[in-house]
Amino acid sequence: MNHKHDKSAKTRAIHRIKIVKGHLTKIQKMLDNDEYCVGIVHQSRAVQSALKKLDSLIIENHLKTCVIDQIQNGEEDRVVAELLKLFDYKD
Repeated sequence: MNHKHDKSAKTRAIHRIKIVKGHLTKIQKMLDNDEYCVGIVHQSRAVQSALKKLDSLIIENHLKTCVIDQIQNGEEDRVVAELLKLFDYKD
């Protein structure tokens, strides 16, 4: 399914992914070097934070583009079901 994505949002999402990759590489090196556990956990939390920001960015773009298109095409029920599932309100 093709979607219209905001170029700026796409660029920011790719940037976030690169940040996550960098943190993961750092964690692997820290583990390889038997570094202090607390430092590793700090890096792990940085990954989690970056992933949350990535999710927020993607969801915001989805709401501003895909959801609007689907509603304009009469797919309200599908949009609501999809969003409920995304936010763990419905299986």
